[in-house]
Amino acid sequence: MERPMFDSDTRTVGELEAAVGSFEETPAEALDEDERGRLVDALVALADAYGSRGELDEETEMLERLERLHEEHPNANIDIHLAAARANATAVDARDDIYETGIDPERIESHREAIEELYAARSEPTIAGPLAQATAETIHAYGKAEESGRIGPLLDRLEAIYDRHEVTEVAAAVMHGYAHAERYLGDAEYLSRAENLYSAHPDRDVAVGLAGVLAGHTNVDAASEDVEAIERRIARIEALAEQYPAVEAEIARWLPIAAANATRASFEQADYSRIEHWGRKTLEYHDRLNTPTSATWAAVATFYSARASFFDADIEAGEDKLDRLRALESAHNNPIFEHWLGRGMFDAVRAYVETGRAERAQELADELAEYAEGHQDQTQIESGLESLREQAPEIFEGDGVAIDIDEPGGGAAEPDTGEPATNGAAVDLSPSQPDEQATLEGSQELSEAIDLLDDGDHSHGSCESGGCGDCNSDPDYGEPASGPVIAAGLLVLVAVLASVVYAGYRLVKLGASGFRN
Repeated sequence: MERPMFDSDTRTVGELEAAVGSFEETPAEALDEDERGRLVDALVALADAYGSRGELDEETEMLERLERLHEEHPNANIDIHLAAARANATAVDARDDIYETGIDPERIESHREAIEELYAARSEPTIAGPLAQATAETIHAYGKAEESGRIGPLLDRLEAIYDRHEVTEVAAAVMHGYAHAERYLGDAEYLSRAENLYSAHPDRDVAVGLAGVLAGHTNVDAASEDVEAIERRIARIEALAEQYPAVEAEIARWLPIAAANATRASFEQADYSRIEHWGRKTLEYHDRLNTPTSATWAAVATFYSARASFFDADIEAGEDKLDRLRALESAHNNPIFEHWLGRGMFDAVRAYVETGRAERAQELADELAEYAEGHQDQTQIESGLESLREQAPEIFEGDGVAIDIDEPGGGAAEPDTGEPATNGAAVDLSPSQPDEQATLEGSQELSEAIDLLDDGDHSHGSCESGGCGDCNSDPDYGEPASGPVIAAGLLVLVAVLASVVYAGYRLVKLGASGFRN
C-alpha cells in the first residue's frame, strides 16, 4: 500500500471527517487494500488539519488510529504514512499562530521519539526522512521554549541520520536544524557546515534552510555591530529567493530576522539613514508575510527606529513609530510586544522631558505608569519614571520649558527675556560652558535606571525567534556609543534643563551631530 504522499490535502475538515466516518461501521480486518489505503490517507490529512487548527487532542486521536492500523497490518506500509503524520505533528513554523504565546516541546519530542521507534524497526529512507524532519522541528521547539541545552544532542542525531542516508530530503532537514541552531546558539561553525551541505545538495529545500542559517547568523553580526555583514547576508538570501522561485515565500520568511538585526546594528553604529532604510524594509517584509513571527521582528525594528528618532529629537517621527508599536501590540497576544512597546513609551517620555514638552511628558508618563502594572518590565519602567521625575521636577510639577531644538547646532532660542525659570530663578539663555564632567557625573543615576530597563531579566517565558525577537534573549542593547564630538548647542540645552541629566547621558551615548555622520 505504498502510495505517493503530498504536502497538503485539498479536502476540507468536514470532507475528511466524512471520509474517515465512512469506514466506522467496517471492521479494520474487513477492509481491502484500496479501502485501507483511502482510510490511511484520510487519517493522515485529518490529523494534520486538526493539528493546524490547534485541536491537538483530536490530532492525537487520529494518530492513535493510525497506530492501531499499523499494529493490525504490520506489513501494509502504514508505518511510512504514520511517520509522515507524526512528522506533521512536530511542525513549528507551519503552526505559527498556535505557538504564538507558548509551545510544549515535550509533546513535539514525543512524536519524534515515536518515529524513532518506527525507524528502529525499519531503518529505510522512507522513515529516515520524516525522522529527520521531526528532529529539526524539535530543535526549533526547544529553541522557542528557551531550552537551548537540548539542541546539541538533537543536532548530533540529525547529522547521524544524514551520515546513514545522504539523500536530499534528509539534507534539507539537517539544514533546517542548522538554521535553528544558529538562531538559538549562535555558533559560527553551523554556517560553514551549512555552506558545505548546500554545495553537496544545491536543492531548493536545502536552500530554504541555508537562508535560515544566514538569517540566524545576523544575530551574531548585530552583536558585533557589523551592518555590512548583515547586508551581505540579506543580499544572499534575496538571491536564493530569485534562484528558487518555487520556494521564494519560504526563503523570504527569514528576511525579517536579518532586516531587524540590520536596523539594530545600524542603531548601534548611529547610522540614521540605514536605521530608516532597514526599519522600513523589515515592515515591508512583515507586510508580505504577515505572520506572528514576522510581527515580532517588525516590532524589534520599529522600536530601534523609534528610539533613533527620539534620540535625534525628531519627535513626530518617533511618535508615528510608537503608534506602529501600539498597533502591533494590540494585534498580537504575545508579551514580547508589550516589552518593546513599554521600552518605546519610556524613550518617548524621556525625549519629551529632554525637549521640555511638559504636557506630553506628564500624559505619557501617567499612561506608561498605568501600562507598567503587570508588565514584564514593571520594575525597570517604574524605576526609570521615578528617576525622570526626580531629575526633572520642573517638567512633571511645573509648566515645563519650551525648547527649540531645530536651531543650528541644536541650541535653544537665545533672547534674554529676564523671565523667571519654572523654579523661580532667572535663567541665562546665553551660550555658556557648563562643567561637562559634573553634568556627566550627575547623569549616572538616570543612566543606571535606563540600563535597568534595557538589560532587565525577561525570563517570563517563550516568545519568539532567537535574538532580540525573543523575550528571553535580549542582551545589552544600550544606546550606541557616539564619537568624541559633543555639540556645544546641546550643552546649552543641559544648562537650560539642568535637572534633566538625561541630556548629558544622551550626549555621551549618541549626540545629535554624531547621528548625522
